[in-house]
Amino acid sequence: MKKIILIGAFVEIIELCEKCGYSIEGVVDELSDRKFCGYDVLGNDDFIISNKEKFLDSKLIMVPDKPLIREKLYKRYKAAGFSFETVISSGANVSKYAVIEEGAIVQDFCNVSANAHIGRCARLNVGANVMHDSTVGDFSILAPNCVVLGRSSIGEKCYVGANSTILPEKTIGNEAVIGASSVVTKNVGKGLTVIGNPARVMV
Repeated sequence: MKKIILIGAFVEIIELCEKCGYSIEGVVDELSDRKFCGYDVLGNDDFIISNKEKFLDSKLIMVPDKPLIREKLYKRYKAAGFSFETVISSGANVSKYAVIEEGAIVQDFCNVSANAHIGRCARLNVGANVMHDSTVGDFSILAPNCVVLGRSSIGEKCYVGANSTILPEKTIGNEAVIGASSVVTKNVGKGLTVIGNPARVMV
């Protein structure tokens, strides 16, 4: 079994890793408890990196749900020589023509269609649907049951809310936020937050 360490403590990701058959060596967190879901709390990020020789034989799983934090931690751990595991649920449908980059997480009931591209440490939460020729940028989060329709582009460090829909051929700029249940009918600029049906910039 592949050995992994979770960067962050979250039972949903632990359960996914258990179902995928990984050997979970522990979790990295500021928790005062020594155990989380029965697994050792190994220490915080500073401790793991300072003592990396003990841990480099395990790949890392990125847990935090905030895209900017995901990017920061990824860069820090990569600079220290760590690598990240790509986790794809057996309950997901992933086209053989899709590209899933290092550290991405694809949870149960997701669909990733042909020629879709999922970036580094992106996370597709339960039931997310990325259709053909679409891109999800590095460190972006797709919340449960959102739909990214064909030839759309989600930038880096975006958050796409639950049950939202991105219509075909739309571009979402880096660090944008799409509110839950929104329907995106126009391109969204960098760093903007949009909500509603049709989605409009929140002011």
